[in-house]
Amino acid sequence: MMDDYVFSWAQNASGKMVHVDSVPRGIQCNCICPHCKEPLVARHGDVNAHHFAHHSETRKATLEICYEVILYKVAEQLIQNHKKIHAPSYYGIFPEQDLEFTEVRVDSQYERCDKQPDVIATGTDGKEYLIEFVFAHKVQHKQSLDYSHLTCLEIDLARQNLQTLDKFLFSSNKDRKWLNNENYFTSIEERYRKAGKSVRVVNESVCEQCPIRFDCVGVTQKYGSILRIENSGNKYRLCKPDLYKATYDAALEEAARQAEEEARIKKEREEFLAEQRRLIAERRGVVSAPSGERSCFNCQSNLSWMNTGGMANCGMYLSLRLPKKHSPQVALNCPRYNPK
Repeated sequence: MMDDYVFSWAQNASGKMVHVDSVPRGIQCNCICPHCKEPLVARHGDVNAHHFAHHSETRKATLEICYEVILYKVAEQLIQNHKKIHAPSYYGIFPEQDLEFTEVRVDSQYERCDKQPDVIATGTDGKEYLIEFVFAHKVQHKQSLDYSHLTCLEIDLARQNLQTLDKFLFSSNKDRKWLNNENYFTSIEERYRKAGKSVRVVNESVCEQCPIRFDCVGVTQKYGSILRIENSGNKYRLCKPDLYKATYDAALEEAARQAEEEARIKKEREEFLAEQRRLIAERRGVVSAPSGERSCFNCQSNLSWMNTGGMANCGMYLSLRLPKKHSPQVALNCPRYNPK
């Protein structure tokens, strides 16, 4: 694998990364590998490309890891020297651009021991930017770092080498992403306002309670899906207040129309059932009970002792699960009704 890589950079006695062509040949180069700390020799041959090689014949270092450490060390130094980096777009809201810095620090500890970005930079806008380099695995960290409420750019160097690094850092938008961007996140609404648009950043936990959540009026992405923004461990949507109000008012009108329609259908159904009961009573020759009298309308089972207290008291309630004492309206619908 290492046949594809040329160790063209190393660390000198001052801790700086230097190119092989800028130092004396052989062990006189006075350089070491920044990972395993073994001495290196500078080979200035006429056939192979100039490169550094580990001097020890009993070397135990893993060349792949050594190369990766050299790669991110050179990346740090390039950013420190040029004081800039090419940053990717932020959810299409803020475009990709060259971020320029007034100060760049490397090998610095940030606030807490669990936050160790490779680069700590201050932008020309006065805001702080952190940069972390990764490969297929973390070089410096055994676990992911928490960059909540900070602004950190992650750059994957896995597909780069020392010959492509310069162009990759300053001219490409590939293999990089915002782990978190507090600077951009807090400026989203202002960004839209300046463009003549109104949006409101809303936590998705609030969206779950929204009455029109299934007809969301949030900002959408290129292919129509709702834009979701992650920041400091939470997910957000960009709601359009004006469209939200119009959609919500329309939803209220539709709900009122549906309620009115349901009430109309219920009323018609009740009227239909009442008419059916009347027709059934007529077919059975049932005569309405005299005013003030309560009975089962001359049902054969309606013996005098079953009609006490002005309410029907039929034993059929045991098998039909009817109220023990029921009104004539219930009695009329009794499937066991049998006029005399």
